[in-house]
Amino acid sequence: MMKRIIRYIPAILLLLALSFVPAHAEKEPGAVVSIGLLDSFNPEVERELILPTVEYLKQKFPQIRWSLVHLNTLKPMASVEQSKADFVFSSAGTFQELHQVLGYNHVVTSKSVFSDNPSESVGSVFVARKFRDDLKDISSLKGKVAVASQPNSFDGWLIGTHEIVKEGFDPDNFFSKVIFSHFQFPDSLAILAAGKADVGVFSACLLEKLEKEGLVSTEDFKIISPKSKESLKCSHSTELYPGIVLSTEENTDPKLVWEVTSALLSMPSINNSEWTISQKFSKVNQLYQDLKIGPYSYLKEQSLPALWQRFKNVILIVAGIVLILIINEIYLRSAVAWRTRQLKAALKEKIRAERDAREKGKQLAQMEKFGVISQMSGMLAHELQQPLLAIGNFTSGLKMYMNKQERLDKVSSEAIQHIEKNTKRIADIVGRVRSYAKNKRGQFELVDLAEIAKRALTSAKGSAFADIPIRLKVPVKAEVYGQPLELELIMVNLLKNACSEVKKVKDPQIVLSIEDEGKCWRVSVRDNGPKLSPKEFLRLRQMGDSVKDDGLGIGLSLVRGLCDSHGASLSFSQIEPQGICAAFVIEKRSDDGADRKNNR
Repeated sequence: MMKRIIRYIPAILLLLALSFVPAHAEKEPGAVVSIGLLDSFNPEVERELILPTVEYLKQKFPQIRWSLVHLNTLKPMASVEQSKADFVFSSAGTFQELHQVLGYNHVVTSKSVFSDNPSESVGSVFVARKFRDDLKDISSLKGKVAVASQPNSFDGWLIGTHEIVKEGFDPDNFFSKVIFSHFQFPDSLAILAAGKADVGVFSACLLEKLEKEGLVSTEDFKIISPKSKESLKCSHSTELYPGIVLSTEENTDPKLVWEVTSALLSMPSINNSEWTISQKFSKVNQLYQDLKIGPYSYLKEQSLPALWQRFKNVILIVAGIVLILIINEIYLRSAVAWRTRQLKAALKEKIRAERDAREKGKQLAQMEKFGVISQMSGMLAHELQQPLLAIGNFTSGLKMYMNKQERLDKVSSEAIQHIEKNTKRIADIVGRVRSYAKNKRGQFELVDLAEIAKRALTSAKGSAFADIPIRLKVPVKAEVYGQPLELELIMVNLLKNACSEVKKVKDPQIVLSIEDEGKCWRVSVRDNGPKLSPKEFLRLRQMGDSVKDDGLGIGLSLVRGLCDSHGASLSFSQIEPQGICAAFVIEKRSDDGADRKNNR
């Protein structure tokens, strides 16, 4: 009892609020308000609920002429639209259709006193005679004869067929025959009692009401698949839905709608029914959609507009996928064409690079020869100077001695002249070789160490060490003043020496890097070759001598000479656990670098 009192507190507050406003709508005397009735209910519903409600409105608003119009239940939408009714009494199912199609809005909903929830006030019940032991659940009703009131009766047929759909059956082919008798009582119930039908589909609470009135005995019947939901105190076999709905056309005077809503909410309950508010109509919409009726009747049609209405989301998704595939195909074709052009350009560039590498290799080889000649000429000039001077002195002394002894005959004189002549010739040859080496060396210019490193890497890859991985770590630009071929020759020789060493290990690794050290650039070649003994590393660091079994040391000597000519310092260091780092530090480009271009 306390729960019911609490539930009606909002209505009590609303009534108190209404006591401070006028109790009648502002309508001109003699104004007509039409109320349509889509009567698919039991006959007593109009007598016990609809007509008393209209009489109540007439009493509340005497200045208004209320007109109750019976509408065609077989064509409800057309009938309502033609009547232009201000308000319409209908089942919750028909209201959902009116709302979606014609824009009618909810005003109030009827609730049975047997229900605690206005959204769960009506349902259907499957009834069979007591002795039919073969009828136990909904699936056992398949292929049987059914009786109901009307095909569009919400709680007398549609709710029941929806339960059949929920069980996984097709309601159009579920029963072998369906008899529609227009009225549930006495017609439908009499047909069931006479055995002309196996099962009857009735409104919930019908049997309890008839038994209370002494018209039937429930002992003669049984309920198929009864539900145990407590919100409705009657036997039912289906889900529960809202009761009769009073709805209004969207253009109806808002003041009138408010007054009618307020009046009906304050109307006392009559004949076990009362008017209240229900907002939960989603289940009703789902029922119509599952049964493919009302606004969803297109789901049963096979015309193009119906198919579009039914599958438009799928069609749009498929069309979108096809469009995406077409766009993707166009993109892939253009991407393949673009990539093909790129590959062709890359191939041409590779061919050109290989050709340039071969030419550069030839230049480097020639440059290396020039470097060797320069080194050899320097050594020859230094080492032959003393012997040539001694030969000259001994020759002059021998000639003076033999003149003094008067022993210088023609043969001796001719021999001494040949010795002097060939000694001078050797000196001239050494001079010409040194002069030749000097003339082949280029002039200093502004160069980029990063680009030179890339060319050196290409040259090293084009040699016998092409299968050894070499990583390059260089900045975007590293400018210095120097001779590009000589700097490249330095890097190539260091890379070749590193490659020779890492061939002895299982996982060879070489890194050519250029690092910023303030005013200088540090160019290094790091490898993971075998660890050198202290003696071998000392010889390499101090003398720049080769540590290879078959090495002559000319390459490192050439590198050291070229570093010296650029003012760069060459150094070697060991890497733990193994490997060597060969590096040279060269001054960056400076403002006075141009003054040193030819200063060699």
